[in-house]
This record gives sequence, structure tokens and C-alpha cells, in this order.
Amino acid sequence: MNDSTPEKQPQRVPNSPNAQKEGNQVSVNSAELSAYNPRDTPAPKDHLPPIHRTPNEIILHIIHTYVKDSAYPVRDLSALTLVCRRWRAIVEDASFLWGRIDASEGLAAVRKGLRMAKGAALHITYTQRRSKTDQSAFFKAIGERISQWRSLVVNARQGKHCAAILETTIPPRLEKLHLSGNPALWGRSHDEPLILFGGAAAPPGLQDVHLEDIPIAVTPLKLACLTSLELGGIYDLSISEILRILSDSPGLETLTLASMEDLVPDTALNLPPDWTIQLPSLSRLFLIYLSDAFTHLFLSTLAAPHLQQLHVECDMEGIPSSQLLNDNLTRLVPTLTSLVSTASEIKVTITRESGYKILAGGLEIDMDLVDNALLHFQDSFEWLSSHLGRRLRILPIHLRIDNCNSNIAYLEWFTSRAVVTKLTLWPNSTWDVNPGIEGIISLLSNPIPSSPTSWYLPYLETFVTNSVRPSGSPTIVQMINRRHTTNREQGEGGLGVPKRFTEIRLSRGMLLNPIQRSLRPTVEFLKAVVTAGEGAEVFWEGKKWTGTGLEE
Repeated sequence: MNDSTPEKQPQRVPNSPNAQKEGNQVSVNSAELSAYNPRDTPAPKDHLPPIHRTPNEIILHIIHTYVKDSAYPVRDLSALTLVCRRWRAIVEDASFLWGRIDASEGLAAVRKGLRMAKGAALHITYTQRRSKTDQSAFFKAIGERISQWRSLVVNARQGKHCAAILETTIPPRLEKLHLSGNPALWGRSHDEPLILFGGAAAPPGLQDVHLEDIPIAVTPLKLACLTSLELGGIYDLSISEILRILSDSPGLETLTLASMEDLVPDTALNLPPDWTIQLPSLSRLFLIYLSDAFTHLFLSTLAAPHLQQLHVECDMEGIPSSQLLNDNLTRLVPTLTSLVSTASEIKVTITRESGYKILAGGLEIDMDLVDNALLHFQDSFEWLSSHLGRRLRILPIHLRIDNCNSNIAYLEWFTSRAVVTKLTLWPNSTWDVNPGIEGIISLLSNPIPSSPTSWYLPYLETFVTNSVRPSGSPTIVQMINRRHTTNREQGEGGLGVPKRFTEIRLSRGMLLNPIQRSLRPTVEFLKAVVTAGEGAEVFWEGKKWTGTGLEE
């Protein structure tokens, strides 16, 4: 090698204002990456170390992959500049990498990120509970670069500094706007809502909107062409405006409407008989604590052939299930049938004496404050079973009882009408002995009084509970032993004969104090469970019992 050969200078990476956005992340297309390694640049010498022979575009991919999900992007990018002179040149010249501005990094990092981003797109996050930056100083710094905003995510109980900017100024290139907080601490009320952008329409590129628990006037924004919309606790909004937004957003993929129980259809709505909400791209829909009338109106007029997830949560006090689930949903039945077609089991949760949940595949229905919960559940389950295909009737059921109510009627219904293969008893209490747990275990430990040859939940194979006492729970051992003894004596597969357990998962109550939770049951208790289980896998706090101890 000629010693006079000049040292090859590191390639400088040009600024890149055209970087693509993925949520709050930044991605780079192949055309842009190629700009960082021009074709007329001589190839590095073969004798150099591999890292020096690596094209700039590959290094850029490595760096981008490393920082794209980082909680502290400016800190991590600054660290990467210390690797070598070449990496420093690449990182410092790739301005789009510096566009993620998060208040949790502190004001110095925020200012450095803004400086290094130059004219690149900015993706801004302010979460009050994580912020290490004075709110006034943070929003003053980013407000000076509002023309570069691409996304703004603010989760703050108090947001007057953010509101002051958005009231008067339009971020012309904004694509994502997420605002959530406390209405009283944003300096507005529902009678005097916050009016964004001086009353002008939202920026034309805005596609992702999330507004929650902040009194904002939505109508003046004239939202349209959205791909994601979440509205929660927004009171100054009519059904007509919601339907108008949806009609103007055929590409909508995710929709959440929550905590707006004052949305009640009236005669002034005047929808034509064949009205439909056409959302051909919708894949995820959440309707949470809306009025039952609006929820039913929405579902009965929805046309969403590609829906993959539907979550409906309602306060049904004094309202029969037939008011929500009835033949007016005929148009939606094919979509619902598709949602449950992927289910391998149905999960039914009895949440308390007045509530229940049904989860099957992509369909989740959560009813709260219902009268006569068992009858209400039966009506809902029967409607789903009769309308969504025979397969739903024969799927195994995972029954979870959160309040551990020992109501025999529930066990009788599930025993006679369903195949329950997994039972979870999960009380939210700190009782050393839970009466509900003990009552249910007692019922499972003996034949049904009215039919001595049959047992409750005879198909049960998996048992889960978080209510084991520090000294152990002899009633659990007794229940397992009695069911297995009957299985041996009467033969596997006999009518009403309990199956053998294959899996037993035990743990301590979630609300116990740290000292109580740290106490393990005695080794003798776990050995007794294993002996009674006769080959069933036994777990304690998620770790498998090996016979001599817990797997690490």
C-alpha cells in the first residue's frame, strides 16, 4: 500500500425530510437509504475491517432498528455517535432519526433533539407522569417548530400549555393527534369546550385521532379520511356528527367510542330505513359504555365485512339482553360468525353478582349491572349459539368466576348445557378463607344431590385458583382426590363421571400484602396435590412443581 494514499473520509449522510412515519416511529424507504451510499463512491478497501466495508445504508438500518422503539431516543442516538467517527457522521447527518421528541428525556435532550432534527418531521410525546421536563418550557420549545409536527401524543391531567398552542395554531402537516387528560385541569368545561385551531378544520393529513376526557368541540374539526378514531368522554358531540365522520372515513381501520352514555337516538335523527354505516376497512371496533339504544343502532346498521375484533361493553341495568341482541342484527350476523370462527374455546367470566363477559375468538361482550344475571346470560348465550352456528354450542368453555359466588344455579346450567373444561376461581379479596371458594369446591367434591351418579362440571380438566392459604387448602386436595377416585371406580367416559385433571394451577390472592404473598404453602400440601392429581401437572405461582421443588 502506498503510504501517501490519503485517508478515506467518512461518507456524510444527507438530511432526510422525506422519511416515512409509522405511528410515533420513523421508517426509511429503500430509495432514501440508497442516497446515503451514492453509486459513484469508491468501494472501501477490502483489507479494512468488516464494519468499515459495510455500506452506509446498512449501518443506517442497524441504527434505526436500535432506536425506533427506544424510550430515550436522543440519549441512545447520542451514545451511538461515540462508536467511531464514521458512525458519528452518519447519526448526526441523518436528521430524521432525531425527530422523536419525548418529555421523559428532560429539557436538555429535548432541545438537542430539536436542534439535530433540523427541518425533519417531529413526533412529539408528553406523558405527565413520566415527564422530566417543565410543561411550560417543553411546549414553548416544540411550539416554535409546529410546522414540523407529524404526531402529537399528550397524556396529561393538566394541559393548559398544550391547549394554548392548539387553540390558536394549526400544525399544517399533523397526521396523528392523541389528547387525554382531566377536564377540570385543562382549563375548560363541557359548557365551554376547547376549540382547536382557532375554529378551523383539522389539517387535511390528519388520519389518527384519539380524544379522551377532555372537553373538546369535535364538530368544528370536520374530521374526515381517518384511519383510526377513538373518542372517550366527549360530551359535545351528536350522533349525526359521528355518523358523518364515519361516512367520510371509508378507510377507517380502528374505531373506539367510549363513555358517552348521553348519545341516545331520537326522532330528529331521521335515518332512512336502509341506512348502513359502510366501513369496508374496519378491523377493530370497541363500543364501551354507550347507551344500549345507540349501541344497538350502530350494530344493526353496520356493514364491516373485514372486522376482526368487536368488543361491546354495556351498562344493562333494567334492560333485557334482547334489547341489544335481537333479529335486527341480521345484517351483522355473517360478520359475527366470522369473528367466532377462529375460537378454540369460549371464555365466560362471572364478574360479580350482576355482570358477565363472553369471549369467543374476536367477539367480546361485557354486560354490567344486569338484573337476574343468570337469566340475562342465558338469553345472550342462547342468541349467540342459535345465530352464529352450531360450532359455538360444542366449543369447550373456560369458566372464570371472579366473585366466587357459590350460586348452584350457575353450576347446574353449565353442567347441563355446556362443556366446561377449565375452571378459574379468582376472588378479589384478602380473606384467609373465602366462603365463595369453599362453597364451589364443596359442590365440585360430591355428586349432584338430585342425581347421585352425576357430578358438577364432569368435563373439567384444568383447575385454577388464587385462593390458597399459607398452610395449604385441604379442601382442594379432597376435591381432586374424590373426583379422581370416582373416575377410577366408574370408568372414564361414563355419563356424568368426572374426568381426570390434567393441569392444576394454584397461587396466592392478588391483594394480599407482600409478606402474605411471600409465604409458600407447605411442601406437604403441594405433594398431596400431586398425589391426588395422579399425573396432572401442578403449578405454584406460575412455576411447575417438579416433585422436589419449583422449576426456576
